[in-house]
Amino acid sequence: MRLLSTSDFTARLASPYSDTALATSELLLDGKPTGLIVTGAVLEAALEWQGCRIAFFTDDIPFEDMLRIYMFDAGMTLVDAAVLGAMYSTGTFAELSLQPPNALTFRFFGGTAWRMVLLAERELGLPCLSDPSGVRRKFQCFRHFRIEGKPQPEGTRVV
Repeated sequence: MRLLSTSDFTARLASPYSDTALATSELLLDGKPTGLIVTGAVLEAALEWQGCRIAFFTDDIPFEDMLRIYMFDAGMTLVDAAVLGAMYSTGTFAELSLQPPNALTFRFFGGTAWRMVLLAERELGLPCLSDPSGVRRKFQCFRHFRIEGKPQPEGTRVV
């Protein structure tokens, strides 16, 4: 597991946020456009693990920012994705810490340290039942990473 430098993996804004659409960005590998467009304005971090690339994007919307996590296989095919956040909650991506061989932690919202476990084999995971509050995924029966955390309501945060 290693963090990727901006010369290895980066993004450029494809379309800015508007009243009708979220910002999108194009992914670049080794400085070359891939043609892959994802939702998100700011690439916060990217890492490589067992040939997969994991990218963390925020929307750059004050007071309602979301964290979007994308996992791509070695051929840059999207294999899993999740969104963290809640309406009217403030999120700031911070304190990313790699925990080899297959986990990492970070802070975003809810006054909690979120933990992401990367899975060598996909596992069964129903989106509405398997993820903590504040984590959303498109409907799919399997996942390639697990998100763990217990966000606290805005008024009950412990610092």
